[in-house]
Amino acid sequence: MKLPPLALVAPSLCPRCDQPAMVGDQGEDARCGHCGLQLHQCGSCRGVAGPFDRYCGFCGHEMVRGETRPMWWRLWLLAALVPLAAGLIYGIVQAGLHPAK
Repeated sequence: MKLPPLALVAPSLCPRCDQPAMVGDQGEDARCGHCGLQLHQCGSCRGVAGPFDRYCGFCGHEMVRGETRPMWWRLWLLAALVPLAAGLIYGIVQAGLHPAK
């Protein structure tokens, strides 16, 4: 009788042959020792995923995107919207002060 796991642990088995897959520090060219399938390691839970997996099957982390960007990276959008909003407000104020005759 197979018992359920005591804790949630990231999968460490090869998706093709279900053998233990040790990814470790092999970089981008990590392969399964049994079947030779190229493997990737999830950056969030350190689970093993296949070569064509976009999302980690265990935690849902997006494998393609890689590392997340910091919050201040989006400040360029705010810097671009400030002059646009100021011009829009200026146009509305000027249109209200000089009504058409």
